[in-house]
Amino acid sequence: MVSASRRLRGRGALFIFLTTLPALAIITIFTLYPIAFALWSSFSFYDLTNPEKTGFAGITNYAGALQTTGFQHSVEASVVFVIASFFLVVGLALGSALLLNEKFKGVKYLQVIVLLPWAIPFVVAGLMWRWIYDSNYGILNFALQSLGVIPSYQAWLTQPNPAMALLIVAYAWSEFPVSTLLILAGLQSVPKELYEAAVVDGARAFARFRRVTLVWLKPVLLIVFVYETLRAITVFDSIYVITKGQPADATAIISYYIYRYLFTFYDVGRASALSIIVLVVSGVLIYAYFKFLRIGSLELRAR
Repeated sequence: MVSASRRLRGRGALFIFLTTLPALAIITIFTLYPIAFALWSSFSFYDLTNPEKTGFAGITNYAGALQTTGFQHSVEASVVFVIASFFLVVGLALGSALLLNEKFKGVKYLQVIVLLPWAIPFVVAGLMWRWIYDSNYGILNFALQSLGVIPSYQAWLTQPNPAMALLIVAYAWSEFPVSTLLILAGLQSVPKELYEAAVVDGARAFARFRRVTLVWLKPVLLIVFVYETLRAITVFDSIYVITKGQPADATAIISYYIYRYLFTFYDVGRASALSIIVLVVSGVLIYAYFKFLRIGSLELRAR
């Protein structure tokens, strides 16, 4: 009887292993293998323009990549892009979620409008925004000149600061619907009793928003923070389509800089080293997120 039950458990374990094997194979091929290859390449001399130079490189690729002025510029551009796009995306998402959480006629149509940018592929959206910003026939120039804001058409994407600002706007437009859904789900989970108790205590609308809504949304906002930060660090398609890192590398954030190292300089070793650095930074952010989330859950239990 015991041996029969053991055989059944063994068959069950084998069945579970076989059913999960395809997923494990996909994860290995598309996730674990690229990471392992990048890690190996980052410590190797792997330059496609100099195939004779091979072998163990130690930290040469890391040191060489970190010491270049291009990397320093890309870090500066990344910091500006990540911070500015995060606040713009979260601001748009929070405002949209608060609006969609209200009950009024036509809210369903508004939901479709808000989610529409998410349905458009980033490459298509990038081409659309590049046309809007065009210096000869762009809608932006036409609108601003019609309103008397500018005397003549401007080549926005050839100026460093305007190019970065307009790139952030284009990226935020495509990105904010995802965070809107996350925040909206959090808003709809807030117990009505909390608002009713706040009203009884005499709290006004802003006080209810600050003391009830934002406090309840803290875990959701942490998720949004991590997600949007990682997305902004690794975004590539919008930059490639709209600015290609120009002008003068003003919009060449770290992800585009890695692309350039690989497909312009053909230096696989240094490109892999930079990729590992981005991976480590992303891992630190994820760890910090879980740490804060754990602290938040302990605080809620203490209450």
